[in-house]
Amino acid sequence: MKITPEIIEKYLNNTCSWEEKREVDDWYRSFDDNPDSLRLMNEVEQDSLKRSMYNRFKNGIAGKLNSGTQNGTNNKIYTLVCVVSGIAALLLLIFKTGVTDQPSVYSKEHNQSQKVAFSNSGFGIYKKMLPDGSLVWLSPNSTITYPQKFTGNYREVTLAGEAFFEVSKDIKHPFIISSNELTTKVWGTSFRVKAYNNLPAEVSVLTGKVSVNKNSSNAQVMLSPGEKATLVNHQQLVKNSNARVKAEMRIWKKVSLSFDNVKIKQIFPELNKNFGINIYSADPKLNDLVFTGDFTDQSLPAILDMIKESINANYSMEDERTFLFKTNN
Repeated sequence: MKITPEIIEKYLNNTCSWEEKREVDDWYRSFDDNPDSLRLMNEVEQDSLKRSMYNRFKNGIAGKLNSGTQNGTNNKIYTLVCVVSGIAALLLLIFKTGVTDQPSVYSKEHNQSQKVAFSNSGFGIYKKMLPDGSLVWLSPNSTITYPQKFTGNYREVTLAGEAFFEVSKDIKHPFIISSNELTTKVWGTSFRVKAYNNLPAEVSVLTGKVSVNKNSSNAQVMLSPGEKATLVNHQQLVKNSNARVKAEMRIWKKVSLSFDNVKIKQIFPELNKNFGINIYSADPKLNDLVFTGDFTDQSLPAILDMIKESINANYSMEDERTFLFKTNN
């Protein structure tokens, strides 16, 4: 059966047949191998589909946990599997496209300019995929504005606050981030931009090369991995490279970790050691949850996303290096 926009619309409205429902489920699970079909839908329809299937996935997990408790399974320790195989691949797919049930993250469409303003008013880092496939990890109290579709010679976005970018490579179409005082230009790399009104503007590079311009002058610096540019007193661009810069970017450095039936309270110290931060929870029930997961080439925010969704929890950033986990119920 061919998956058409009409069948997807019926799926979203719960009016499809059992056979159509099964076909859409199978198609969605194979999205990693054939992503083109999803592009038949606009962004709102994509989000609606992913949320619908994501909620069914979570409800299925909850049902299994409740069933296990009724059958006499230890209700203090659950084994939750988040491995890239079988049904768990659906969960990881949703992470890739930035869909969660966080009520604190919202987007607003500007019809006249065909732009979207995406804001994070929560307490954790939130991921958003841009139209070109680039990823933006948006910090709390931050907003990114971008077009519904990149056209012309440049891929231009505007940032207020802080975000880490993983820009898809496109030599012919440079990626430009405009903020209050700086303009950052790249072709394909990963870096962090800080553009708060009450703090010095900064750009730090993890991979690739980045050019940074002061908006009110011709001042420009080129940055390589491990380097940072800071706008001092709103006037001078200063470049530096030291251990502190590398420590600030450590949470974005990708690692590979594997956990097999390990309690959460044992996982947090391992993450703290790998990323040089402090993750903790004061909830005994959460600390005693058992987790199984393989994280291959993942940054800390990506790992935290997968863990929090798997154990029905959330986290807040007490500062740039401290993360507090709490259960959702």
